[in-house]
Amino acid sequence: MLRTDGRRLARDRFLIGTAVYILAISLAMRWAIPYVARGVAGRWGFDLTAYYPLLVSHIVIQLAPLLLGIIGAFLLLESREDRTIKALLVAPVPLSTHLAVLCGVMVLISVVLTLVEGSIIGIALPPWPALLATGFVGALAAPLFALFVAGVAGNKVEAFAYLKVCGVAPLLPTGAYFLDEPLQWLAAVYPPYWAVKAYWVAEAGGDSWPLWALGGVVVAATWIALALRVFLRAART
Repeated sequence: MLRTDGRRLARDRFLIGTAVYILAISLAMRWAIPYVARGVAGRWGFDLTAYYPLLVSHIVIQLAPLLLGIIGAFLLLESREDRTIKALLVAPVPLSTHLAVLCGVMVLISVVLTLVEGSIIGIALPPWPALLATGFVGALAAPLFALFVAGVAGNKVEAFAYLKVCGVAPLLPTGAYFLDEPLQWLAAVYPPYWAVKAYWVAEAGGDSWPLWALGGVVVAATWIALALRVFLRAART
């Protein structure tokens, strides 16, 4: 199953280009963030360093799952279009196994990509255990995006439209950063918020980040279960 999906991915230049783009963004941010901060401080006297955790968490914690969600959505949608999903409904390998393997790989690669991005940027990072944990919680958004888009989109054109909405979603936790608590918690309905919140707390030296990470797992699992029902309903039609 993974070999087949790997071949599909290798044939899609858009998806490969998206992966390269994410890594290029991380490499650029390593120098761009301090450069812009110095320019802003020199021209307007504004200290941008206080917002480093916000900028870095947006890139490291949220963009990697979004990338894997895009890839997973197109792989699942293609499986729906060529009726591979319907075949798995009666095949010796259950559909649930196929989805579990694919979603597990998406989460794993997303976590690895998060750690790589963090290593490349090297700015405003929490301790590595916290980075790994928040990266995992954020990575749960990848199967959520994939299952939702592949379940509601009828074709790749529609998938692009839904993915544009998913691409705007990471701005929700970023915007919530500027709200005072408890008003900020309105963004908690969106699972990656919990991951970036844990990131902010850990980077600031707080010790409550594991609670935020645990809450993110619960919220993400709930949304994934709902997205899975949507996808399975579409797969059977």
